[in-house]
Amino acid sequence: MSADVSPGALPRCALHPDALAGATCQRCGSFLCTTCTTWVMGRMYCPTCAVRPEVDYLETFRLGLWGRRDAGAWLVGGVTVLLVGLALLALVSGDLGAGLACLASAGVGVAFFLGLRWARLGLLAVPLLAMLLTAPSLGPPALLFFIPLIVAVNIFRDTRNRLFFRLDVPERELHLLWDRRINNPLARHALSLGVFALFMPVFAQMLFILGVLPVLTFGFVGVAVLAVVLGAVALRRVDPQAQPPIGRRWEALGGLCLGLASLALWGLLYGPHALELLSGQVD
Repeated sequence: MSADVSPGALPRCALHPDALAGATCQRCGSFLCTTCTTWVMGRMYCPTCAVRPEVDYLETFRLGLWGRRDAGAWLVGGVTVLLVGLALLALVSGDLGAGLACLASAGVGVAFFLGLRWARLGLLAVPLLAMLLTAPSLGPPALLFFIPLIVAVNIFRDTRNRLFFRLDVPERELHLLWDRRINNPLARHALSLGVFALFMPVFAQMLFILGVLPVLTFGFVGVAVLAVVLGAVALRRVDPQAQPPIGRRWEALGGLCLGLASLALWGLLYGPHALELLSGQVD
């Protein structure tokens, strides 16, 4: 008896019936040939599923930010308005050099706000040139321009800002940005509140001495309760198999545990005092 399988019994590509299938779509299960196989973030999909927003969620995320101004662009825009005001004051007072320098810097700011790519390098050049040109006259105070230079470098390197300028961003950086902004943000908030709440019982010792603790106690305890609630909700949402995947399990657990630890500290430090107050009122 022959164990050979007839060619007609082998799986065929759903889009090309004449071609043998070598894979299946991770979403719909359709058979795929080599030509139809589309890889998205390490998984195989058919062409139809590959373009769905929940499958290629990084591309959907990228397109949502493509060309849209970020916080860095608005910060530069605000500083540009300030520079225009300083330029007018300098020109009115007769300081032509300072006025023209402020206007030139404002021009770079306007170009940056409009998304002209050359202005990204101009943003780095403005504080650097200001520091070099004012060093002979100002001396050490000219080093203060190092602060806006650091801010400019951070804006220049920021992934979100590069998307505003319609520059290509590696998938790894795009995924990190998506993870910070979109992936289960309740877990991040729970962890932040948990860390804050953990120090509140100790900080309340000082307020207790000042006599303002009874007024603020409910607010402080509320922060711990909120950390517990957000951590529990975020933990329930975690689903690595979802599309897109929902993560941040450890941050959700951290917020939940820190919130519970804060409540335990409240009970340990102030529970006996609260019982004394209650017993005194009852008597």
